[in-house]
Amino acid sequence: MKLLRKSMLFFAVLAFGLALAAKPDFTLFHSNDVYEIQPVKRGKFGGAARVATLIKQLDDGSMIITFGGDAFSPSIMSSIFKGKQMVDVFNKLGFDYAVYGNHEFDFGPEVAEQRVKESNFPWLSSNLLDQRTGKPLAGGVEFSITEINGVKVGFIGLIDNWLELTSPGENALYLDFITVGRDLARKLKAEGADIVIALTHMDMIHDEELAGSVPEIDLILGGHDHGGMFKVVNGTLIFKAKSDWRDVGYLKVYNIPGLKPVVFLDVIPVTNKIPEDPAMAKVVAEYVRVLDEELNVVIGETKVPLDARRKTVRTMESNIGNLIADAMREYAHADVAIANGGGIRTDSIYGPGPLTRKDILSILPFGNVVISVKVSGCDLKAALENGVSQVERVKGRFPQVSGLTFTYDPTAAPGQRIKEVYVNGQPLDCNKTYVVAINDYMGRGGDGYTMFKDAPRIIDERSGRLLANVVIDYIQKHSPVAPKVEGRIKIAK
Repeated sequence: MKLLRKSMLFFAVLAFGLALAAKPDFTLFHSNDVYEIQPVKRGKFGGAARVATLIKQLDDGSMIITFGGDAFSPSIMSSIFKGKQMVDVFNKLGFDYAVYGNHEFDFGPEVAEQRVKESNFPWLSSNLLDQRTGKPLAGGVEFSITEINGVKVGFIGLIDNWLELTSPGENALYLDFITVGRDLARKLKAEGADIVIALTHMDMIHDEELAGSVPEIDLILGGHDHGGMFKVVNGTLIFKAKSDWRDVGYLKVYNIPGLKPVVFLDVIPVTNKIPEDPAMAKVVAEYVRVLDEELNVVIGETKVPLDARRKTVRTMESNIGNLIADAMREYAHADVAIANGGGIRTDSIYGPGPLTRKDILSILPFGNVVISVKVSGCDLKAALENGVSQVERVKGRFPQVSGLTFTYDPTAAPGQRIKEVYVNGQPLDCNKTYVVAINDYMGRGGDGYTMFKDAPRIIDERSGRLLANVVIDYIQKHSPVAPKVEGRIKIAK
């Protein structure tokens, strides 16, 4: 006990002494999950131009700028530029290292690889590989070592298994993050790295597992959790910023040979009190100008409020979910349509009033296409079971439907919740084949819809139209629209 107290006192004195030191060995500027280059929350937070000002204020020549993944999608702007605007901004901000997030692959591996080629910095991909080559997917790098002020710093990039949430392609190979993290951290230390930093895009619980299992990793800078958080596990600091540059992390790092580095974290809110950098503001304004020209075109009118709130579309029948599913079914000439609630974004209510392309692309930002498949009645029921299997967790797999009605019991065990299904007024027949309109993400088994993965295609991924355009055409054809909640989804009493 006396030895423990002396050790704690030693580290407290050491940290206090370092805090008074003139200069750390190096600093880090970390952000993650950035989808907008403009300020958010009605201009109160974020914005690339404010971040540019912060970087100029903080960089003393020893700062490394890191990013914890998720940039290329989803946003209105990305529906047009497919993430190119993010790379342009990141390059101008001087980013040094990034790790893939799941949204880097929303437009497929080819677009991701093109964005990586356009980046002036490496995208770390230590445990997401191309199984054809064994190399990091989409042009990423396995690890990197840099030296700053005489300190060698190793970087690795780790993810947990979110592949079903996006579209990394059939050649994506996922490896266990703890095994790869341990092997690479030891390798980098053996090659002379004084400090090993893991950039991650994982749930916090998995960051904690990594820190607890791999003591060779000295610092974890993460993403995927949008709320902003930090924690120390096994002596390793884990930090994640809030999404959309609502805040950023500024970390001072002191190398202590033979020990964990001492890290001081300052979480800096990015508010409208920070002046915008004029050069970056000009870059953002030009993207906004082009976007407005493309999107500010009225396509129709809604006579009722369209409810795209997150909790609505992920837990219950929604009038906008009905509109989207109806549009899909009409386009595909299908018996039924299922839209995953997680594909409906913005967490907002629209109208009543005019609707623009910008509105629809905000609601449907992922670049999915509409396909149609043939499935048995049993598989259709299995799809609905999957859709309601995690409703209590407000997961994106919740089904918005057209051409069918169903009743389910949310208190029953997952897989046993669907009580009755009617297709166009007739009881579901397990032995009958139905044509189902879905999006290509669900067709790849996304959100757990594995029953669609190998189903025969009528409209395949190569010939399907962009979902947002299908909905835009539907609104133009049927305007004014007035979708309503009409009992397509019922809870068993």
